[in-house]
Amino acid sequence: MKTILNENDRLNTIQRINRLTPESKNLWGRMNVNQMLCHVTDQIRMAIGEKKTKFVGNPILKTIVKWLVLGGLPIPKGKVPTADELNQEKNGTQPVGFLDDLNQLIKIINEFENKYPKSSTIVHPAFGPFSMGQWGRLIYLHLDHHLRQFGV
Repeated sequence: MKTILNENDRLNTIQRINRLTPESKNLWGRMNVNQMLCHVTDQIRMAIGEKKTKFVGNPILKTIVKWLVLGGLPIPKGKVPTADELNQEKNGTQPVGFLDDLNQLIKIINEFENKYPKSSTIVHPAFGPFSMGQWGRLIYLHLDHHLRQFGV
């Protein structure tokens, strides 16, 4: 299974990110490309404990849905609400500029493994506690979903 913890998967994902341009248009959803870059960066910040979110999950999300998602169940296009802290129209990080936002994303992808707090488990707002390996998988799936959203 693909994960940003695997060097080839990480490098392939970064190559796809580098194909984005300020003019990249979304194929679904409401975010523009700059908002998407900040959104996926915010998810990684959450995964390393830099961005706090509220837990809003339930037993079904923490068990069945968590394992379906990590197993590769496709994320519905434009149908899954995100945490307010990852929503650029609410409390998410606001875009600065395309190149700055793109470079910040690439930097945090490359730093994820070293920045992940080894002594604790970071809680996902819907799915509950995640290990570093589970975060690596979810980050890959989330990036892939949004890169497809912008045609790369």
